[in-house]
Amino acid sequence: MEIEFEVQDGIGIVHIKGDLNANTSPELTTFFEENIDEEHANIVIDMKKLDYSSSAGVRALLGAARAARQNGGDLRIAAVPSLVARIFKLSQFDRIVKMFDTVEEAVQSYSATESSSG
Repeated sequence: MEIEFEVQDGIGIVHIKGDLNANTSPELTTFFEENIDEEHANIVIDMKKLDYSSSAGVRALLGAARAARQNGGDLRIAAVPSLVARIFKLSQFDRIVKMFDTVEEAVQSYSATESSSG
C-alpha cells in the first residue's frame, strides 16, 4: 500500500493505492496518528487507486474518522471502487462516513457544511 498526503484548500487529502488489509492497516493507522491534528482535522481519503479493503482496513478508517472528529473535523471518502464500496455497505461504514464520487466533491462538501452551519 502507498500513502500520499497533500493539503488543498485547508483540507488534508490522503491518496491510498494498493490493498488495505490486516498487513497494511497498521501503516495507515500510524499515518493518521501522525497527521491528524487540529490543523489537519478535515480529511478526504481518495480511494481511486485502492484495490481492496478488508475489515481491518475499515477499522483503520473508523479510527481515522474518530481522530478527525475529536480534533474538531471530519473524514470524507472519495472515488470508492465498487468492490470496496460493497464492503463499506456490508459493514455499514457508509452510514458513519460521507462518501463522494470525486475528491473535488468531498473537498467542496466541507465548504457547504461550514456555510450552512455558520
